[in-house]
Amino acid sequence: MKKFVKELRIVAGLVAESASFAFFSIRSDKLRTFLSLSGVTVGIFSIVAVFCAVDSLKSNIMEGVKSFGSDIVYIDRFPMTQEEGEDGEPLQWWDYLQRPEISEDNFEYVARNATLARSVVYVVMGSGNASYRRNNYSNAFLVITTDGLENVMNYSLAGGRDFSETEVRGGANVAILGHNVVRDLFGDSWPVGKKIKVRGGTATVVGVLEEQGESMASIVNLDDAVILPLQFGKMVLASAWGSGMMMAAPAEGVERQAFIDELRMLLRSCRGLSPSERDDFAINEMTFLLDMLDSVFRGLSRAGWIIGAFSLIIGGFGIANIMFVSVQERMSQIGIQKALGAKRYVILTQFMVEASFLSLAGGLVGILLVFLVSVPVNAVSEHFTISLSLDNAVAGMLIAAVLGILSGLIPAWKAATVDPVRAING
Repeated sequence: MKKFVKELRIVAGLVAESASFAFFSIRSDKLRTFLSLSGVTVGIFSIVAVFCAVDSLKSNIMEGVKSFGSDIVYIDRFPMTQEEGEDGEPLQWWDYLQRPEISEDNFEYVARNATLARSVVYVVMGSGNASYRRNNYSNAFLVITTDGLENVMNYSLAGGRDFSETEVRGGANVAILGHNVVRDLFGDSWPVGKKIKVRGGTATVVGVLEEQGESMASIVNLDDAVILPLQFGKMVLASAWGSGMMMAAPAEGVERQAFIDELRMLLRSCRGLSPSERDDFAINEMTFLLDMLDSVFRGLSRAGWIIGAFSLIIGGFGIANIMFVSVQERMSQIGIQKALGAKRYVILTQFMVEASFLSLAGGLVGILLVFLVSVPVNAVSEHFTISLSLDNAVAGMLIAAVLGILSGLIPAWKAATVDPVRAING
């Protein structure tokens, strides 16, 4: 135990002494140090900045996916990723147009027979103007739906209520409004119970959505939404009635692939497809979007590494130059240490720690620059924020430490293997 404590004290003394020498090197020639460490600073800044940007982009996109239901399955004519035909060639957009639309009958059959789904909803999306007295909201996002939309779109109400099943099937002229629509049509007054006009139809407001806020990754912005029950919505859209789709959420604890397989089997059965016929519909998941974006994220990360690597190489040569100068200036001291019995690892450790300290100093400045840059970016940008996480900061410091070790290896080895007599004589 005493031996271990003694060794620990020696190592601590070496580290403290090396840090002191590194600090002296920084102070002795500030210009040389600045030019040498600027490469490390720029390199660490580039790499950590890209790490932070990619993490923030991922976070923003995940928030957008969650707002639309990260576990939701979408059944539509069009796939999120390109499909292949029987000849192995990619299908074109006109191939998808030839597919039959997802109809209400399809929805009724799937909703009635699905055993693994928590909720199945039929949705048609469009746009139109909404007005209240003299106030008008142009191009509102119209969502025509069956009951249960709240189970698949993860929205919550700031006030009022959702539609009842009777209102949905009976064609009741009711509506739920998004935050922006309420703000522009009603100002500070409470809208529930008041009547608005939507594309010429009149609807009574029964609910108000909580503010969602804008995001660069939001798939839909429910703040601009006017949600109408299915039968009333069909009348409002009339000739502008678009193609519908189904949104389905799995029941708690259900295996995802089994859930998707059941939906596929039910829709094929409903459409009378034989086992040899291909699906004439697409079952989409948000994971497709994330998989496609992964390649983009990897490309951005590689770009950050490439840009940062050039700066780090320059910074590494700068640190090596400082260390060679430091070894040369302290050659007599090294000779005395070796003459007094200092082993190679002591000298080696001393200079390796010094090189690491210099590199860490440059890395710390680079990370500080990332933080300073993120502050005005976050202040200016409304939809995208960059945050310096602890993981990225630690990663940057580890990269700087490794760079310092590699840069100081040759000068430290030169100091550790020098002949003590030659060293003392200079």
